[in-house]
Amino acid sequence: MAGHSRGGYVALLAATRTDRIRAVLAVDVKSDWTEADVELAERSRDASQRVEPDRDALVNRLATSLQPVVFDENELERLAERSIESLADGWRFRWDRRVLAAEPVDPFASLPSVRCPAHVMAGRDSPVMPHASAERFADAVPGARLELIYGVGHHVELEAPRRVAARIRTLG
Repeated sequence: MAGHSRGGYVALLAATRTDRIRAVLAVDVKSDWTEADVELAERSRDASQRVEPDRDALVNRLATSLQPVVFDENELERLAERSIESLADGWRFRWDRRVLAAEPVDPFASLPSVRCPAHVMAGRDSPVMPHASAERFADAVPGARLELIYGVGHHVELEAPRRVAARIRTLG
C-alpha cells in the first residue's frame, strides 16, 4: 500500500490495523504541525472553492501550485481535466477546501504499531516533510527505511515518478 501526504497517514494507519497489508510506502507525510497549519485549518473550516469565470486562470493556478514541476501543454491539460470542473457560472477546482480543516494529528502515536515492512520516502527539499522530520518519522516506525530524494520537493510522485514507481514495485 502506498500513500502520499495525508494518504501516507491512511496507509500507515491501515498497516496498524490489519495483517492484509504486506508493506507500506509513505511518501512525504506531514509530521509536524505548526501554528501556520492550525491557522490554515481554521480558515478552511467553512471554505469553498472560488469560482473563476476563466478556465485558463485556474489552469495557471494549478501549474503554479505544483512548481517546481513543469508540465508540457498536454500533461497540464490532462491534469486540468481531472482537477477542474465546469459550473453554470464558471470553473472551480474539484477538491473540497474543507479537507484542509483537519485537526492536528500526532502521527507518532500510531507509528510504533505498524505491523509490516515500511518505507518512508521524502523529497529532500520538501517544506512539508523536512529532512530532520523525515528521519524522526522513519525512526518511529519499527524497521522502517528512509529514502530522501535530492532535488525534489513535496510532490515526489510528480517530480520523481520513476523512483516512486520503482519503490512501489519493490513492495510486492
